[in-house]
Amino acid sequence: MDFFKRYGAIGAQQQQSPSETIQRMADTVETSTLLEDRRAAVLGLKGLTRDYREEVGDAALPALLKALKEDSEDQNMLKAILEMLTNFCTRNSPKGDALDVGNGSSDPVADKFSQVILDDKDDVISTFLELLGDSYYYVRYYTVQLLGALHKYSGEELQKRILISPMGVGRLVDLLSDQHEFVRIEGIQLLIAMTESNADIQKIVAFENAFDYLLNIVNDEGGARGNIVVQDCLQLLHNLLNYNISNQNFFRETSGIQKLPDLLITDPSQAAAGRGGQATVDNDEELEWTAQHARNMLVVLDIIRMLIQPGNTNTESNQTAMQQCGIIPPLLQLALAYEAPSSVRSQALYAIGDIIRSHHANQNLFQRILITAAIDDDSEPTGEKSIPEPAIVIVIRLSVGRRPTVVPANEYYIVRAAAAYLVQAYVGNNSDAQLALAATLTPPNEPSSAHESELHQSAGSMIVSVLLNWSESSKDDLWRVWYASLLLSTIIRGHNECKEQALKISLGDQSKGEEPLPLINELMSQARQATQQGADARVSISLLTLICVWLVNFPRGVSAFLDESSNLSFLVEQINGSSGVNTLVQGVAAFLFGLVYQFDLDAESPMSRDAIYPILSKRVGTDQLQIRVQRLRDSKEFQYAVGLAAGTHSNVYGGVPMEVYFDNVFTDLFKAHYESFRAAVRLGPHDAMANPSYAHLQGGMVGYAGSATPGSAPGTPHMTGAAFSSSLVSPTMLPAVLPSGSQGSGSTENMVPKRELEAVNTKLAEQASELAKLRQALEDATREARSAATVKTLEEGQRAGAQVEEERQLRANAEAERDTHADELSQLRAQLGEVHNQLAEIQGQQQDAADSGAESARIAELEQQINSLKLDGEKKHIDWQAQRDEMQKKLTNAEKQVVKAAAAVRNTTKKKEQQQAGVVESLKKQVQEKDEQIAKLTAQAEEFAQKAKQLEQMDELKERMASLEKEQEDLLVYLADQDLQAKEFRAKLRKYGEDISLSDEEGDDDDNDDEDDEDDN
Repeated sequence: MDFFKRYGAIGAQQQQSPSETIQRMADTVETSTLLEDRRAAVLGLKGLTRDYREEVGDAALPALLKALKEDSEDQNMLKAILEMLTNFCTRNSPKGDALDVGNGSSDPVADKFSQVILDDKDDVISTFLELLGDSYYYVRYYTVQLLGALHKYSGEELQKRILISPMGVGRLVDLLSDQHEFVRIEGIQLLIAMTESNADIQKIVAFENAFDYLLNIVNDEGGARGNIVVQDCLQLLHNLLNYNISNQNFFRETSGIQKLPDLLITDPSQAAAGRGGQATVDNDEELEWTAQHARNMLVVLDIIRMLIQPGNTNTESNQTAMQQCGIIPPLLQLALAYEAPSSVRSQALYAIGDIIRSHHANQNLFQRILITAAIDDDSEPTGEKSIPEPAIVIVIRLSVGRRPTVVPANEYYIVRAAAAYLVQAYVGNNSDAQLALAATLTPPNEPSSAHESELHQSAGSMIVSVLLNWSESSKDDLWRVWYASLLLSTIIRGHNECKEQALKISLGDQSKGEEPLPLINELMSQARQATQQGADARVSISLLTLICVWLVNFPRGVSAFLDESSNLSFLVEQINGSSGVNTLVQGVAAFLFGLVYQFDLDAESPMSRDAIYPILSKRVGTDQLQIRVQRLRDSKEFQYAVGLAAGTHSNVYGGVPMEVYFDNVFTDLFKAHYESFRAAVRLGPHDAMANPSYAHLQGGMVGYAGSATPGSAPGTPHMTGAAFSSSLVSPTMLPAVLPSGSQGSGSTENMVPKRELEAVNTKLAEQASELAKLRQALEDATREARSAATVKTLEEGQRAGAQVEEERQLRANAEAERDTHADELSQLRAQLGEVHNQLAEIQGQQQDAADSGAESARIAELEQQINSLKLDGEKKHIDWQAQRDEMQKKLTNAEKQVVKAAAAVRNTTKKKEQQQAGVVESLKKQVQEKDEQIAKLTAQAEEFAQKAKQLEQMDELKERMASLEKEQEDLLVYLADQDLQAKEFRAKLRKYGEDISLSDEEGDDDDNDDEDDEDDN
């Protein structure tokens, strides 16, 4: 209650209420002329803020904002005012604790005061930004806190105010180099919030040298192994680069990418490992990974992947820069670090895949990297010395190898998925890599142990071994088979030489009397065995989808598949199954059966299409086959796989997705061949050559003609006229290019003349206006050409349509008459049959009564009738044939007329187009010339603007020097006044009898007075 006693003017027996005391203090802050009184009132209000927050804000907020501007030299008062304003704007829970803004809660009191501050007519935000440069670090600290609280309330409005201020963003970036850590941390938090979605602030912060500041802080804090400050710095770096191509280019041009490898080093002793193409990974010396270390590393890896996103224009340049700075070896060391969290290892593998994807130089470099590393397993060591192996072999082993028992299945799954992604990135658009891996496809040897089988096998042999020994895997390791199938599909996809190499693999030891069996049939046998044993459906699905990829556009593979008669029987059994059959397996079996029928084109096939067609049409049924495949396409499991990005089968933080059944290789194949599959299964065995579209249905091959041609790249989007027009600089936008300082005073000698800038702007506006007129003329000419061609085409089309309609009517009449003649001919044939029957009866009777003359006459009469009927039928048939030939001639003439009419229309349209093309080309040249002129004038305007900006900075420095000189003079005057007052106080104290020693100046004055007295005497 000391505040009430001091400021309340309370009587001896009455005390004021808190509201009255608060109002009295607010009045003192606003009206008092003594700085000490205002300071005491501010401190009193600060003490009451915690218990009477809203009352103090309502009564004193305007006065506090006024004092903040007028008493900016008193640092203690500034500190107290900023603390109160921060308290007003901070959102609190009902218990008084600060709220997390991310949870969507709100505080009406804080929102009210925040809006009052933002609506201040004197623009108090500029005052806050000026206080960021104050020498007292507590003032800077509370100012940043206050700006952070205002940003949580209305970030967009605060960002606009800061962008308007000339040095606003620069003052915020200066906080990154503040000597006091708590000020620097608050500045980083504020910049993180402001750069999440504002591209303009992102660019300004980046060009204020923020990249160097942030990376220096990270290095000072211990790199990726540092504390949460490192995470905040990396998050701010992530915000500056995210969805901002210009900042990404600036980061690369300022050698920012070259500094990323140092952030990946977890063990300083291995900082230089792998630079020469061979990396060393020692899993025996385990380093402790903390949760903070993992979070920091994940942000670094996310930044790396952000810079090389597929489809960006700067991706290839960033990939090249990363390869040149040697980032792949430390990423490999991180990915193969046994002690690292699975989330970090998987993201490192994804990053390597993004670096080498569709980049031949990086793919070749990755192919040459050798790694000396122990197997990623917790099995007993063999004591053998590790031998350097290609990096791709190690990565494939990660994807299909055994899981360490100490690592949970859901965590290790994401490592498998990331390793498979890396293999696909290495093989993508790289036929040489496909052939190199296909060359390693060999039958597995008999291993002495599981550890030895994985440690001494080639990449292809390892994949084949996992596919054949799926039954030895535990339930949690069934994903090994799934990913082995995915990798083999990736190796042979779209490459018939690789398929041939895989087809040469035969299993079975002939020396032991075993009959060699091709790998494709052995895989089919394994799928049959998995289905019969009731294994996880993913095993059967993965093996069947692999065979689908193998047989597409590969007739020799189909022939090998049909060598084993039980293969087709198994597919029919699965398709026709009604109970106890997995619908997904059933759908894949139906699709595989259709592919076998579609691509059974080898002349030496053991089972021709003629033999397969009865099975398709009768035992299976074409409609049932298509229904099975359609149900597969509509299943939620297939749709989920289609929705995933290529090679992405998991999330970052682990978890086995139970809905994943299909890989991206099969889904791409299914989407590409679904329509051709539907059409092909409806064709008969001999309709292949007769149907002119069958070559298209076979993916471009009716006979076996080698590798299929890969699809073309997506086309370049066409820019419409509206988009082209909007992409140019309009006259109203040109003045905004120049800074505000270009309109400054003309006192500076070298100031850019205002007239020259205005002339440039005027000329640019004229050029833009003329360009707009030319563009409008171009559009009018194009519109007229199209309308003229359309009218002409419609007239010709109407005439041709009338002729076609007439010919259609003639054809319909001919067909009707032909049907009539056909009916008559049928009647005649029926009558002829009846006569033949009667004749046979008569001949029978004639044998019994051959001597009857009357019967002979009857027979002669009937024969005469038969001959006359034959003659009539032949005459009518001849007449009908003549009429049909006449109708055919008319139809041929009509078709010729239609062709002539269409040719005339095309010729007329072509002439019109040629005429209009000349006009359009001329207008385009004029537009191009105007564009060049505008570009030159724009460059001049930018040059003038740069000069104006430099001169404006010089004027600002001069004004600052003048202000400092004035402050110095005021300070000297103030010191002189203080000396006079001190002398007067000393003199008064001496009068009252106080023993006050004389100062040096007073002593000199007394000596001078004594000398004057002696002179007078």
